[in-house]
Amino acid sequence: MKKILLFSFFLVIGLVISQFLPTLVGESYSMVKTISNALLYICLAFIMINVGREFEVDKTRWKSYTEDYFIAMATAVFPWIFVALYYMFVLLPDIYWSSGEAWKENLLLSRFAAPTSAGILFTMLAAAGLKASWVYKKVQVLAIFDDLDTILLMIPLQIMMVGMRWQLGGLLS
Repeated sequence: MKKILLFSFFLVIGLVISQFLPTLVGESYSMVKTISNALLYICLAFIMINVGREFEVDKTRWKSYTEDYFIAMATAVFPWIFVALYYMFVLLPDIYWSSGEAWKENLLLSRFAAPTSAGILFTMLAAAGLKASWVYKKVQVLAIFDDLDTILLMIPLQIMMVGMRWQLGGLLS
């Protein structure tokens, strides 16, 4: 329980600091932003590598994985679509509702803004000492499939944003 409270506290502190940081550092914000982004990506890579390292696929249960993938896909797609609709129909004036450019921009923006719960739930279960439970193993599968689905959804968005370019061939292979 102590770890869960500590992780939650750090999440809230990070959110608060992120709101005041630009004002506090002033002109050197771009340097601070570059350093914090590098640290963010290193930490994210560490988390994703450790999640994948502990994950083992039982090939005899492929039907269960198929169901899990569609559940993870739904948990990634529904918040994304709802955030995109919110951005389009609540935040933008109605003159942009039929604009293809506005839709493209908002679909990409909302992909990053949409919440995913599997990763946080996965971390909190580990902090609570439930690594041996079946719930932890199920959430681990969902978190990995959620990340995979997010990557798969980003490819069509990138193609939609920049068009079909030869450089995107690396993403498709």
